[in-house]
Amino acid sequence: MSEKKNISKTSVKQVLIVDNNEDLLISLKEGMRKYRSRFSVLLANNGEKALEVLKHESVSVVVSDVKMPKMNGLELLLNITNDYPEIPVIIITAYGREELEWMARRSGAVAFISKPFSLSELSNKILTLLKKESDGGVIKSISTGVFMQLAEMEEMTCTIRVHSDADDTVGVVFFRDGKLLDARYGDKIGDDAIFIILALEKTQIRIQNSCPATVEPKIRIGLQAVLLEAMRLKDEADFQEAVEPADNTVEPAPGKTVKENSARRPPAKAAATLPKKKPVQKRKRSAKKILRYIQEKTGKKIGTDQIHSDRDWEHSITLALKIGDLFKAGRLQCGYIHRKNEQPVFFIPGSPSAILNVDRMSPRDRMFNIARQID
Repeated sequence: MSEKKNISKTSVKQVLIVDNNEDLLISLKEGMRKYRSRFSVLLANNGEKALEVLKHESVSVVVSDVKMPKMNGLELLLNITNDYPEIPVIIITAYGREELEWMARRSGAVAFISKPFSLSELSNKILTLLKKESDGGVIKSISTGVFMQLAEMEEMTCTIRVHSDADDTVGVVFFRDGKLLDARYGDKIGDDAIFIILALEKTQIRIQNSCPATVEPKIRIGLQAVLLEAMRLKDEADFQEAVEPADNTVEPAPGKTVKENSARRPPAKAAATLPKKKPVQKRKRSAKKILRYIQEKTGKKIGTDQIHSDRDWEHSITLALKIGDLFKAGRLQCGYIHRKNEQPVFFIPGSPSAILNVDRMSPRDRMFNIARQID
């Protein structure tokens, strides 16, 4: 895969046109000036130069001729499909269409246009593809992680582009039937890219209601594991930032020198002091005692077995706690998990959490009300 740099987004989308006919390139660029509020045009006269442009620019659509020196259009198409699967490619050619279209479609092309063609015909194809880039809407109000969980739950097939206003970059994430497949950010792919994208701040999410057929799974762990690892990495980064030593170097007085390592430093005790986070409020009772209390207060046996701990549930409970933190919803006090072909589960988070398999006719709302009253 070719080396790519972190690319910036622009307020106006960019279209790259690739053809070895310089006169045609200039003519197309001039003719498309009337669409400058919708997109701007970048030019390249062969496939190699086109790949160089893609390394440094955020491109939404590529239009490419087939017959070109150094690297023909089909070779360029294969490179784009592999390295930039989110970018749709329009193939233009003067050759017979059936065999070429079959080859190009197998390689990832999404549209075709034959020479001679009109400016309006090509422009309409470009505008159609640009609309698809956000045909599922634009979201600013929720985090990338929360939207990805929604995509999984709703079994969405989509391509999401995450734009960061904080550092003016863009990352791309691919879902098919609710499964997280791949991610791209600069020269990073798969696992390496997804953690960077999840760490982006001040984001805007553009949703495309499709995922290229050529995208293959490159993220080998499930979404929940990805989100937990992203949170761990963020906590680690916050800790490193908190312990980063301040620059207390003392400039020497005129005519004097300061020996190496002799600059004034804060006392050892002060250097080790970390900013304290607000302590998490702990319950006075264990999770098992709380659940036992709820069971007693309902006035009848609600569980079908003993109150117990189960490591298999800890992962899901931990994720629920993290989601609550993302929404700043406060402390998770209890939860009820409905299972289609198995008994429901009522739980109290803790260390360890308390689990109880309950009857489907159990007074769930009353159990919640009792849990809310417990300190």
